[in-house]
Amino acid sequence: MSNHLRFGVIGTSFVSDWICEAAKMSGGCEITAVYSRDLSRGAAYAEKQCIGDCFDDEEAFFASDRIDAVYIASPNMLHYRQTLNALAHGKHVLCEKPFAINASQAERMIQFAQGKGLILLEAIRPVHDPFLLALRENLHKVGRIRRATFEFCQYSSRYDRFLAGERPNVFEASLGNAALMDLAVYCLHVCVALFGMPEKLMAGASHLSNGTEAAGTMLLDYGGQQTTISYSKVTSSVNPSIVQGELGTLVFDTLNQPSYLRMLYRDGRTEELFTSVKNNMVHELNAFSRLITSGESTAAFDKQSMRVMQLLDEARRQIGIDFGTIEAL
Repeated sequence: MSNHLRFGVIGTSFVSDWICEAAKMSGGCEITAVYSRDLSRGAAYAEKQCIGDCFDDEEAFFASDRIDAVYIASPNMLHYRQTLNALAHGKHVLCEKPFAINASQAERMIQFAQGKGLILLEAIRPVHDPFLLALRENLHKVGRIRRATFEFCQYSSRYDRFLAGERPNVFEASLGNAALMDLAVYCLHVCVALFGMPEKLMAGASHLSNGTEAAGTMLLDYGGQQTTISYSKVTSSVNPSIVQGELGTLVFDTLNQPSYLRMLYRDGRTEELFTSVKNNMVHELNAFSRLITSGESTAAFDKQSMRVMQLLDEARRQIGIDFGTIEAL
Protein backbone atom coordinates (compact mmCIF):
# COMPACT_ATOMS: atom_id res chain seq x y z
CA MET A 1 0.00 0.00 0.00
CA SER A 2 3.09 2.27 0.03
CA ASN A 3 2.22 3.78 -3.36
CA HIS A 4 -1.22 4.87 -2.18
CA LEU A 5 -2.00 8.45 -1.22
CA ARG A 6 -2.83 8.19 2.48
CA PHE A 7 -5.79 10.33 3.55
CA GLY A 8 -6.88 11.53 6.93
CA VAL A 9 -10.60 12.37 6.97
CA ILE A 10 -12.16 15.10 9.09
CA GLY A 11 -15.80 14.29 9.73
CA THR A 12 -17.91 11.16 10.24
CA SER A 13 -21.06 12.01 8.28
CA PHE A 14 -22.47 10.31 5.19
CA VAL A 15 -20.22 12.57 3.07
CA SER A 16 -17.19 10.90 4.64
CA ASP A 17 -18.79 7.53 3.86
CA TRP A 18 -18.85 8.54 0.20
CA ILE A 19 -15.18 9.54 0.16
CA CYS A 20 -14.24 6.23 1.80
CA GLU A 21 -16.13 4.37 -0.92
CA ALA A 22 -14.55 6.55 -3.62
CA ALA A 23 -11.07 5.85 -2.23
CA LYS A 24 -11.65 2.12 -2.72
CA MET A 25 -12.86 2.78 -6.26
CA SER A 26 -9.84 4.94 -7.10
CA GLY A 27 -7.22 2.24 -6.59
CA GLY A 28 -4.67 4.89 -5.66
CA CYS A 29 -6.00 6.32 -2.41
CA GLU A 30 -6.28 4.89 1.08
CA ILE A 31 -8.12 6.28 4.12
CA THR A 32 -5.73 5.74 7.00
CA ALA A 33 -7.09 8.04 9.73
CA VAL A 34 -10.20 9.85 10.90
CA TYR A 35 -10.61 12.85 13.17
CA SER A 36 -13.68 13.54 15.32
CA ARG A 37 -14.08 15.75 18.38
CA ASP A 38 -15.98 12.83 19.93
CA LEU A 39 -13.52 9.95 20.32
CA SER A 40 -16.23 7.30 20.76
CA ARG A 41 -17.97 8.45 17.59
CA GLY A 42 -14.67 8.52 15.74
CA ALA A 43 -13.74 5.05 16.98
CA ALA A 44 -17.08 3.64 15.87
CA TYR A 45 -16.63 5.25 12.47
CA ALA A 46 -13.07 3.93 12.13
CA GLU A 47 -14.31 0.42 12.92
CA LYS A 48 -17.15 0.70 10.41
CA GLN A 49 -14.83 1.87 7.62
CA CYS A 50 -11.81 -0.27 8.66
CA ILE A 51 -9.65 2.82 9.24
CA GLY A 52 -6.48 2.25 11.24
CA ASP A 53 -6.05 5.49 13.19
CA CYS A 54 -8.61 7.57 15.09
CA PHE A 55 -7.93 10.99 16.63
CA ASP A 56 -9.84 13.43 18.82
CA ASP A 57 -6.81 15.75 19.06
CA GLU A 58 -6.64 17.92 15.96
CA GLU A 59 -2.95 18.76 16.30
CA ALA A 60 -1.98 15.11 16.68
CA PHE A 61 -4.09 14.28 13.64
CA PHE A 62 -2.39 16.88 11.43
CA ALA A 63 1.06 15.89 12.72
CA SER A 64 0.64 12.18 11.98
CA ASP A 65 3.33 10.75 9.70
CA ARG A 66 0.81 8.20 8.43
CA ILE A 67 -1.18 10.90 6.62
CA ASP A 68 -0.14 12.47 3.28
CA ALA A 69 -3.30 14.47 2.64
CA VAL A 70 -6.40 15.63 4.49
CA TYR A 71 -10.00 15.53 3.30
CA ILE A 72 -12.02 18.21 5.12
CA ALA A 73 -15.75 17.54 5.46
CA SER A 74 -16.41 19.60 8.58
CA PRO A 75 -18.96 22.46 8.92
CA ASN A 76 -18.32 25.32 6.50
CA MET A 77 -17.05 27.69 9.19
CA LEU A 78 -14.12 25.34 9.94
CA HIS A 79 -12.81 24.95 6.39
CA TYR A 80 -10.53 27.99 6.53
CA ARG A 81 -8.84 27.27 9.86
CA GLN A 82 -8.49 23.53 9.32
CA THR A 83 -7.13 23.96 5.81
CA LEU A 84 -4.45 26.38 6.99
CA ASN A 85 -3.56 24.08 9.88
CA ALA A 86 -3.26 21.03 7.62
CA LEU A 87 -1.10 22.95 5.14
CA ALA A 88 1.09 24.24 7.98
CA HIS A 89 1.77 20.60 8.89
CA GLY A 90 2.80 19.79 5.32
CA LYS A 91 -0.38 18.00 4.27
CA HIS A 92 -2.07 18.37 0.90
CA VAL A 93 -5.74 19.33 1.29
CA LEU A 94 -8.94 18.32 -0.50
CA CYS A 95 -11.53 20.65 1.03
CA GLU A 96 -15.26 20.15 0.61
CA LYS A 97 -17.32 22.86 -1.01
CA PRO A 98 -17.86 25.67 -0.30
CA PHE A 99 -14.12 26.32 -0.19
CA ALA A 100 -14.48 28.91 2.58
CA ILE A 101 -16.92 31.42 4.06
CA ASN A 102 -15.89 34.20 1.70
CA ALA A 103 -13.51 35.04 -1.14
CA SER A 104 -10.96 36.66 1.17
CA GLN A 105 -10.55 33.44 3.13
CA ALA A 106 -10.32 31.39 -0.07
CA GLU A 107 -7.64 33.66 -1.49
CA ARG A 108 -5.53 33.34 1.65
CA MET A 109 -5.92 29.55 1.60
CA ILE A 110 -4.75 29.36 -2.01
CA GLN A 111 -1.79 31.66 -1.42
CA PHE A 112 -0.71 29.72 1.67
CA ALA A 113 -0.82 26.40 -0.22
CA GLN A 114 1.25 27.89 -3.05
CA GLY A 115 3.79 29.21 -0.56
CA LYS A 116 4.10 25.74 0.96
CA GLY A 117 4.35 23.99 -2.40
CA LEU A 118 1.31 21.87 -1.54
CA ILE A 119 -1.84 20.96 -3.43
CA LEU A 120 -5.10 22.49 -2.27
CA LEU A 121 -8.24 21.61 -4.21
CA GLU A 122 -11.92 22.33 -3.68
CA ALA A 123 -13.95 19.11 -3.62
CA ILE A 124 -16.74 20.13 -5.99
CA ARG A 125 -17.89 17.03 -7.82
CA PRO A 126 -19.31 18.33 -11.13
CA VAL A 127 -16.08 20.21 -11.91
CA HIS A 128 -14.10 16.96 -11.93
CA ASP A 129 -16.82 14.68 -13.33
CA PRO A 130 -16.46 13.80 -17.07
CA PHE A 131 -20.07 15.00 -17.26
CA LEU A 132 -18.86 18.60 -17.37
CA LEU A 133 -16.48 17.90 -20.24
CA ALA A 134 -19.27 16.15 -22.14
CA LEU A 135 -21.59 19.09 -21.49
CA ARG A 136 -18.99 21.61 -22.66
CA GLU A 137 -18.07 19.62 -25.77
CA ASN A 138 -21.72 19.32 -26.82
CA LEU A 139 -22.79 22.92 -26.21
CA HIS A 140 -22.40 23.75 -29.90
CA LYS A 141 -25.25 21.36 -30.75
CA VAL A 142 -27.88 23.69 -29.25
CA GLY A 143 -26.82 26.55 -31.52
CA ARG A 144 -26.97 30.05 -30.09
CA ILE A 145 -27.66 29.71 -26.38
CA ARG A 146 -30.61 31.77 -25.21
CA ARG A 147 -31.42 30.39 -21.77
CA ALA A 148 -29.99 28.08 -19.14
CA THR A 149 -31.63 26.82 -15.97
CA PHE A 150 -29.69 25.06 -13.22
CA GLU A 151 -31.83 23.58 -10.46
CA PHE A 152 -30.76 21.86 -7.26
CA CYS A 153 -33.56 21.45 -4.74
CA GLN A 154 -32.99 18.66 -2.24
CA TYR A 155 -35.17 18.13 0.82
CA SER A 156 -32.73 17.80 3.69
CA SER A 157 -32.88 14.61 5.72
CA ARG A 158 -32.48 16.84 8.79
CA TYR A 159 -35.31 19.26 8.01
CA ASP A 160 -37.89 17.13 9.84
CA ARG A 161 -35.74 17.40 12.97
CA PHE A 162 -35.67 21.17 12.57
CA LEU A 163 -39.47 21.25 12.25
CA ALA A 164 -39.68 19.15 15.43
CA GLY A 165 -37.79 21.83 17.35
CA GLU A 166 -34.24 20.51 17.16
CA ARG A 167 -31.26 22.55 15.90
CA PRO A 168 -29.32 20.35 13.46
CA ASN A 169 -26.04 21.83 12.27
CA VAL A 170 -27.08 22.07 8.62
CA PHE A 171 -29.68 24.67 9.59
CA GLU A 172 -27.35 26.80 11.70
CA ALA A 173 -26.15 29.99 10.03
CA SER A 174 -23.62 30.42 12.85
CA LEU A 175 -21.72 27.47 11.35
CA GLY A 176 -21.60 29.08 7.93
CA ASN A 177 -24.52 27.07 6.61
CA ALA A 178 -27.10 28.27 4.11
CA ALA A 179 -28.82 26.70 1.11
CA LEU A 180 -26.77 29.06 -1.06
CA MET A 181 -23.50 27.69 0.30
CA ASP A 182 -24.56 24.04 0.44
CA LEU A 183 -26.51 23.63 -2.83
CA ALA A 184 -26.39 26.70 -5.06
CA VAL A 185 -22.61 26.40 -5.06
CA TYR A 186 -22.96 23.39 -7.39
CA CYS A 187 -25.05 25.42 -9.84
CA LEU A 188 -22.64 28.35 -9.78
CA HIS A 189 -19.64 26.13 -10.42
CA VAL A 190 -21.23 24.59 -13.51
CA CYS A 191 -22.41 28.00 -14.70
CA VAL A 192 -18.97 29.60 -14.33
CA ALA A 193 -17.22 26.60 -15.90
CA LEU A 194 -19.46 26.85 -18.98
CA PHE A 195 -20.08 30.56 -19.40
CA GLY A 196 -17.58 32.45 -17.23
CA MET A 197 -18.53 35.40 -15.04
CA PRO A 198 -21.89 37.07 -15.67
CA GLU A 199 -22.32 40.76 -16.38
CA LYS A 200 -24.79 40.99 -13.52
CA LEU A 201 -26.18 38.82 -10.71
CA MET A 202 -29.52 39.28 -8.95
CA ALA A 203 -30.43 37.12 -5.95
CA GLY A 204 -33.35 36.56 -3.59
CA ALA A 205 -34.15 33.95 -0.94
CA SER A 206 -36.48 32.74 1.79
CA HIS A 207 -35.44 32.04 5.38
CA LEU A 208 -36.36 29.75 8.25
CA SER A 209 -37.57 30.91 11.66
CA ASN A 210 -34.00 30.93 13.03
CA GLY A 211 -32.76 33.16 10.21
CA THR A 212 -31.00 30.46 8.21
CA GLU A 213 -31.52 30.75 4.46
CA ALA A 214 -33.59 27.81 3.19
CA ALA A 215 -34.11 28.39 -0.54
CA GLY A 216 -33.39 30.93 -3.21
CA THR A 217 -33.19 32.00 -6.83
CA MET A 218 -30.52 33.80 -8.82
CA LEU A 219 -30.57 35.40 -12.24
CA LEU A 220 -27.22 35.67 -14.00
CA ASP A 221 -27.20 38.06 -16.94
CA TYR A 222 -24.85 37.22 -19.82
CA GLY A 223 -26.21 39.76 -22.23
CA GLY A 224 -28.03 37.76 -24.88
CA GLN A 225 -28.29 34.77 -22.55
CA GLN A 226 -30.14 34.58 -19.25
CA THR A 227 -29.27 31.91 -16.69
CA THR A 228 -31.52 31.07 -13.75
CA ILE A 229 -30.42 29.16 -10.67
CA SER A 230 -32.98 27.64 -8.29
CA TYR A 231 -32.01 25.85 -5.10
CA SER A 232 -33.61 24.67 -1.87
CA LYS A 233 -32.95 22.57 1.24
CA VAL A 234 -36.65 22.29 2.10
CA THR A 235 -38.13 21.09 -1.21
CA SER A 236 -37.09 18.56 -3.87
CA SER A 237 -36.56 19.11 -7.59
CA VAL A 238 -38.84 17.52 -10.14
CA ASN A 239 -37.47 19.45 -13.11
CA PRO A 240 -34.13 18.79 -14.84
CA SER A 241 -31.52 21.43 -15.58
CA ILE A 242 -31.25 22.67 -19.16
CA VAL A 243 -29.15 24.65 -21.60
CA GLN A 244 -31.53 25.86 -24.29
CA GLY A 245 -30.47 27.11 -27.70
CA GLU A 246 -32.01 27.88 -31.06
CA LEU A 247 -31.32 24.36 -32.38
CA GLY A 248 -32.29 22.33 -29.34
CA THR A 249 -31.79 21.74 -25.63
CA LEU A 250 -29.29 19.88 -23.45
CA VAL A 251 -31.01 18.26 -20.48
CA PHE A 252 -29.41 16.77 -17.35
CA ASP A 253 -30.28 15.97 -13.74
CA THR A 254 -28.74 16.45 -10.28
CA LEU A 255 -25.57 18.52 -10.42
CA ASN A 256 -23.77 16.77 -7.57
CA GLN A 257 -24.19 13.31 -9.13
CA PRO A 258 -25.43 13.67 -12.74
CA SER A 259 -26.76 10.42 -14.14
CA TYR A 260 -27.53 11.49 -17.71
CA LEU A 261 -26.91 14.16 -20.32
CA ARG A 262 -29.38 14.21 -23.18
CA MET A 263 -29.56 16.31 -26.33
CA LEU A 264 -33.09 17.10 -27.52
CA TYR A 265 -32.96 18.43 -31.06
CA ARG A 266 -35.60 20.82 -32.33
CA ASP A 267 -36.67 18.29 -34.98
CA GLY A 268 -37.48 15.66 -32.34
CA ARG A 269 -34.28 13.61 -32.39
CA THR A 270 -32.61 12.67 -29.10
CA GLU A 271 -29.04 11.73 -28.26
CA GLU A 272 -27.56 10.25 -25.07
CA LEU A 273 -24.18 11.83 -24.33
CA PHE A 274 -22.91 10.62 -20.96
CA THR A 275 -22.52 7.48 -18.84
CA SER A 276 -22.25 7.99 -15.08
CA VAL A 277 -20.44 6.05 -12.35
CA LYS A 278 -21.91 4.94 -9.03
CA ASN A 279 -19.95 7.46 -6.93
CA ASN A 280 -18.47 10.40 -8.83
CA MET A 281 -16.31 11.47 -5.88
CA VAL A 282 -13.76 9.11 -7.41
CA HIS A 283 -13.14 11.72 -10.12
CA GLU A 284 -12.13 14.46 -7.67
CA LEU A 285 -9.91 12.00 -5.78
CA ASN A 286 -8.19 10.99 -9.01
CA ALA A 287 -7.75 14.63 -10.05
CA PHE A 288 -6.30 15.49 -6.65
CA SER A 289 -3.89 12.53 -6.75
CA ARG A 290 -2.81 13.42 -10.29
CA LEU A 291 -2.03 17.01 -9.31
CA ILE A 292 0.17 15.78 -6.46
CA THR A 293 2.10 13.19 -8.46
CA SER A 294 2.45 15.19 -11.69
CA GLY A 295 3.27 18.58 -10.25
CA GLU A 296 0.61 20.20 -12.45
CA SER A 297 -0.53 23.70 -11.62
CA THR A 298 -3.82 24.18 -9.79
CA ALA A 299 -4.21 27.67 -11.33
CA ALA A 300 -7.30 26.84 -13.39
CA PHE A 301 -9.06 25.26 -10.40
CA ASP A 302 -8.00 28.14 -8.15
CA LYS A 303 -9.46 30.64 -10.60
CA GLN A 304 -12.70 28.68 -10.82
CA SER A 305 -13.07 28.49 -7.03
CA MET A 306 -12.29 32.18 -6.58
CA ARG A 307 -14.86 33.23 -9.18
CA VAL A 308 -17.55 31.15 -7.49
CA MET A 309 -16.63 32.52 -4.06
CA GLN A 310 -16.95 36.07 -5.41
CA LEU A 311 -20.42 35.29 -6.77
CA LEU A 312 -21.41 33.71 -3.45
CA ASP A 313 -20.23 36.85 -1.65
CA GLU A 314 -22.37 39.06 -3.90
CA ALA A 315 -25.42 36.79 -3.58
CA ARG A 316 -25.09 36.78 0.22
CA ARG A 317 -24.84 40.57 0.21
CA GLN A 318 -28.08 40.87 -1.75
CA ILE A 319 -29.91 38.18 0.23
CA GLY A 320 -28.72 39.42 3.60
CA ILE A 321 -26.93 36.27 4.78
CA ASP A 322 -24.71 37.32 7.68
CA PHE A 323 -22.26 34.83 9.15
CA GLY A 324 -21.16 37.27 11.84
CA THR A 325 -17.78 36.89 13.53
CA ILE A 326 -16.69 33.83 11.52
CA GLU A 327 -16.31 36.13 8.50
CA ALA A 328 -13.37 37.88 10.15
CA LEU A 329 -11.27 34.73 10.67
